[in-house]
Parts: sequence; structure tokens; C-alpha cells
Amino acid sequence: MIFLGLGSLGMNFWWGFQTGSMPLFLRSLTDSKFKISVVISLSGLAGCIVPPVIGYLSDKTRTRFGRRKPYIFLGMLGVFLSLVFLPHMTVFGIAAFVSGMMYFSLRVAETPYMSLLPDITPPEQRGTTSGVQHLLMSIGMISYFIASAMIWDKNPRVVFVLVALVSFAFSVATIILIREPDVLQEHRAPTMSPIRYLKSVMRETNALKFFAAQFFWWLGLSVGSYFLTLFVVEELNGTEGDSHLVLMVFAITATIFVVPLGMLGDRFSRKRILSVMLAFWAVAVFLIGYSQNLMHALITVGLTGVPYATVLGVGYAYMLDLIPEERTAEFVGLSVISMAVPLFLGPLIGGRLIDMFGYRSIFPTSSAFMVASLIALEFTRIPRRNDRE
Repeated sequence: MIFLGLGSLGMNFWWGFQTGSMPLFLRSLTDSKFKISVVISLSGLAGCIVPPVIGYLSDKTRTRFGRRKPYIFLGMLGVFLSLVFLPHMTVFGIAAFVSGMMYFSLRVAETPYMSLLPDITPPEQRGTTSGVQHLLMSIGMISYFIASAMIWDKNPRVVFVLVALVSFAFSVATIILIREPDVLQEHRAPTMSPIRYLKSVMRETNALKFFAAQFFWWLGLSVGSYFLTLFVVEELNGTEGDSHLVLMVFAITATIFVVPLGMLGDRFSRKRILSVMLAFWAVAVFLIGYSQNLMHALITVGLTGVPYATVLGVGYAYMLDLIPEERTAEFVGLSVISMAVPLFLGPLIGGRLIDMFGYRSIFPTSSAFMVASLIALEFTRIPRRNDRE
């Protein structure tokens, strides 16, 4: 479990960089927040295009190195090379292109990596393995924010090299330390026309309602999270190094609460826990807009780490309650779309709002999306085949 989770640590070290430092880097090349948001949103666009293609190819690949490992290695190598070259780019258009290549490379590695868990983990241990992965993910993000807070103000280019080395090294460690199964059992679904397939998906209304709720909470998060460091620097007059502390507190809070909340979800109603936390999230993110200094931002952003931990620890389990057991992997794959599209739309909405109305406009907008998520969630109901809500 730990060997598998090392890849999560390395990739989330990169995601910490993407959330906290990429906006600061792009800010040095352009004053337009919308242009910054366009580049950031490419990660979501890549998440909509690459996963189904690479997932299909990975399933069909047969090499002596395995069917997942080659894609993980090549994808993370692309991320490594992009990060090495990126800080030397002085023209916004070229930097945007290199950033796009980095995002697409990460998605090439990410989908096969996520597929390793069901490949090598017995069904009765997948929940525990997922918990270990989320823990190491949080450790990776916290480690990044600590390092960037210490280094960024002194030499930002060192941060790029550090992210390149850590993300690549930990992914390679997973490749080396785990072994893919020699023989993988393939499950062949009966042939079905596209129309019949879509009808079969549309019949799972509770899963689709959950995907809608998930879409809105990730959209609410994406509208504001990518601009938090810029908000601290340009609106609250903090240093770029200090701005990373805000996201570090967020990550620490999420790390503390993710396991206890997951345990509560096993004992009590997952839907009720999610509902309460989404309402809390709407209030907490709204309050961020009233921050007057760094300390206020640390407190308000830190509070949002609790509902974020809830959607990680409880949201996935509740989704599994709603989807048909015989089509688990298929519907988990479909759920990726409701997470990737907000990563594309959220930064664009946030950047446009900032250019038009200023930073504080993004927080009530984010709050409104959380409310929409709560409303969509309330229409979900666990199908009768399951006996617990």
C-alpha cells in the first residue's frame, strides 16, 4: 500500500505547485487574470480528453514492463522535462504551450496510475489502500507548501527543479517497487449499441444526480482555489512566500479530518454528513472574501479544509452506494468527467470575475456553487438494492 501510495505523494507534490505557484509564475508574464486562468484551465481540458484514450490504450497494452508502468514513466518524464524548461520561458505564449504539454503529460501518467489500485489490491483491502493513498497525497501537498514557503521568495526556479525531481522520483519508485499481475482477468461486457448504452446510463438517475452535485462542489472549489495565493499577495499585501502558507493550512486541516470523517461515514448516514459539510463549505468560503489580513485568510481558508476532507473521505464511498455494483469501474470512470470539467471551467470563471469585479467577487460565486451542489445532493437516494442511507 505504501509503495503504491508513493506515486500519489509525488503527484500531489505537483498539484500543490499547480494550485499555489503556477498562478504566481504566470503573473510574472501577464497582468491579465483571465489569461492566467486560461492556462490553468488546460489541466481540466486535458482531464476531459486524455483519460478515456489512455485508459483504453493501457487496457490493451501488453509489454514485459506491464500495461500501466510504461505510460506512468513516459507521462511523468514529460512532466519532468516541462518543469525543467518552464521557469526559463519569458514569453507568455511559449510558457502557456509548455504548461499545456505538462498538463497533458500528467494526465497520461495519472489514469494508468489510478488503475493500478484495482489491478493489484484485493477488493476487501481497496478501502484501506485508498485511505493510505489519500494520506500520502496530503503529505505530498503539505510538504510542497512548506518547501515553497521557504524557497519561493528567494529563488522560484529552485522550486520548479524541486517539483520536477520529487514528482518524477516518487513515481519511478512506485514503478520499481510494485509488480503488476502477470495475468490480468479481463471482463468482457456484452456488445451494446451507443444508444442502448446511453439509455442504460441514464437509468442510473441517482448516480447522475451525484455527478451533478460533485460537478458543482469541484466547480466551487476551482473558481477560488487557484487564485488564493494571488489574493493574499495582491489584495492582502502578503509576500509570495507567505501566500503558500494559506494553502498549507488548508492541506493540514484536510489531512487531520479525512480519516475521522471517513469513519463517521461508515457509522452514520453519508448523505447527511455530506449535506451538513456542503452547507458549512458554502458559509466558510463566503467568509474568505471578508479577510482583511493574512491571519484572517489562514483561519477562513483553513476552515474549508474540513468539508474538503469530507468529499474525499465520504463522497467517494457515497458514490459507490449509488452506482450499480456490477458496473463499478465503468461508473467510476464516468465520474472523472464531473471532476475534470470544473477544473477547466472554474479558473476561467474565476479569472474573468477578478478582471471585472476584483478578487473578492470569486468567493460568493464559489459559495453559490456549493449551495447548488447541496441542492443536487438532496435529490439523491440510495437504490433499494442497497440497505443503508
